[in-house]
Amino acid sequence: MLNRQEIGEGLLSFFFPQYCVNCKKYIAESAGYPLCKKCEEMIRKDISPCCLVCGRPLLSNRQTLCRRCREKPFSFDFARAVTLYEPPIKNAIHAFKYRKILSLKILFMHLFFEYLSSNPFYHDIDGVLPVPLHPSRLREREFNQAEILAQDISKFLQKPLMHKAVTRKKKTLPQVGLSMKERRLNLQGAFQVEDEKFIAKKKILIIDDVLTSRSTVDSLAMVLRGAGSQTIFVLALATGK
Repeated sequence: MLNRQEIGEGLLSFFFPQYCVNCKKYIAESAGYPLCKKCEEMIRKDISPCCLVCGRPLLSNRQTLCRRCREKPFSFDFARAVTLYEPPIKNAIHAFKYRKILSLKILFMHLFFEYLSSNPFYHDIDGVLPVPLHPSRLREREFNQAEILAQDISKFLQKPLMHKAVTRKKKTLPQVGLSMKERRLNLQGAFQVEDEKFIAKKKILIIDDVLTSRSTVDSLAMVLRGAGSQTIFVLALATGK
């Protein structure tokens, strides 16, 4: 559900002139968020072929696993993304996270709900867990984009939101530009389960906005495994190539 700020922003976008966050052109007929119809139709939702485990796009359908999954398994059972992380969805996510254009959540939820409706096995979970932010990062950004997405997903699936089950106790460096080894070291000890009884033997769906190396969700899944989680799925709005 949208909050008052998001509803107000959506109404303003509907009645007053706005420009597309991707192509920058004027939007004559708004859907309540600043992405024009032409750019929205360009969003790539068919990510195939992809790795059966981590969901990373593959170059050939003769492959079933990416090199990373062949060499070392992740701690989660499998991960998927709804779209490919390229314009226009890339620019929409940046506008949502860094320019606080929260009305774009209308678009994101439409994409998530369409995907979840076509993949009913996601309904067989015990709870929805957004990737947590460190308190200092949360103060800087003023909101956790993963939690905003997870709130409506939990309502759509009619499953509990586990946003207090795990905290991010270590302020990590930005992952961009780090090697795979540096990413793992950067995330070591980053997450802490607050209530193991709440996590143990549960099927958990982790929600994030973008999957790149999968290091963050893998580190989170590792902590959940240590607390006794039975099954761990990961679903993100977009995946990098």
